[in-house]
Amino acid sequence: MKHNTRILIVDDNESIHEDFCKVLVHEQNEDRAALDDLEAELFGDDGDKPKSKTPDDILKYDVDSALQGQEALVMVDKAAQEGRPYALIFMDVRMPPGWDGIETISRIWLKHPYIEMVLCTAYSDYTWDDIVEKLGSNDKLLFLRKPFDAIAVQQMALSLVKKWNLGEQARNYVQNLEQEVEQRTLQLKDLLAELEAKNAELADSNNQLKRAVLHDALTGLPNRILFHDRLEQAIKLATRNKTQFAVAMMDLNGFKEINDQQGHLSGDYVLKTVADRIQKTLRDSDTVARLGGDEFAFVLPTVARESPEIVLKKIMSAFANPITMDSNGEKINVGASLGITLYPDHGTDLDTLIGRADAAMYTAKRTGSGICMYSENTDKAATG
Repeated sequence: MKHNTRILIVDDNESIHEDFCKVLVHEQNEDRAALDDLEAELFGDDGDKPKSKTPDDILKYDVDSALQGQEALVMVDKAAQEGRPYALIFMDVRMPPGWDGIETISRIWLKHPYIEMVLCTAYSDYTWDDIVEKLGSNDKLLFLRKPFDAIAVQQMALSLVKKWNLGEQARNYVQNLEQEVEQRTLQLKDLLAELEAKNAELADSNNQLKRAVLHDALTGLPNRILFHDRLEQAIKLATRNKTQFAVAMMDLNGFKEINDQQGHLSGDYVLKTVADRIQKTLRDSDTVARLGGDEFAFVLPTVARESPEIVLKKIMSAFANPITMDSNGEKINVGASLGITLYPDHGTDLDTLIGRADAAMYTAKRTGSGICMYSENTDKAATG
């Protein structure tokens, strides 16, 4: 990294600028050997370098001048904007009629807090307490008493310019480190967002798979597996609470003829339409499932013992109107047969409740009654 050796002299006396240039500008400096010795004393002698030095960056100062504080601030701003900031300013204390040195330093440090400062004065204009009060205790400020000694100026310039450059290297390192951390943080955020998206996709896929396992692909209703699970849960709940519920089995009348005459696509349309209509007639707490083919099953909680037929009539209302076929607009009248059992009157386990509801359904189909409540006679009729 190339050293920054820009120095600004701020003094209302032009002859002071000439004096500083004689001391600091290499071409005007006659005491080359003394400067070499000074640098070696301050920063060590690099044994790998030849003893006879040519002008290097640390001694070839780029010196500018300002006669007033306001002018100095403008120059400091411009230098920073151009990417060639000042490393060190030698600042006079008294510069009438404008800002004094303390005011100028205060204004410069508000915008450029890392510039090293040497306060030059022939008077005790400010005590150290005054300066601390105005500028704060700052390790970037030194004093140079007028009339100044050339070696003192050279020493301050050499040490403070190197100090500024070391500080700038540290600041750049920290800035680069912060940028790298920020970049890595953004990368981690992107990775986290990607992982979250993948997890959401995986969860969605799992939900879809779970739904596919537990629901009928055609109608979206619960399938046999989920129906059995719902029925088992209803039995446990009713046993614990000593309540009643109904199990119903249903199939469609003449569905085989619809498939044979209209085709399977028309049959599928009828099944989906029936499923949709039935779902709209039942409560959220009721379960309607498609077990396969044209066979449907129901779990109906809290059905009153006196009138379970009311619920079945609601289901049968789904068949009151004909189904208009989506393909050709033909209207088809579809009927159904329903059988019902009550827990615990007609059974207390899954197989018994389903078997007896199925027997009642076949009785309804055979007699043409549409609805049949299970009874002992139902079993006799089914086996007779």
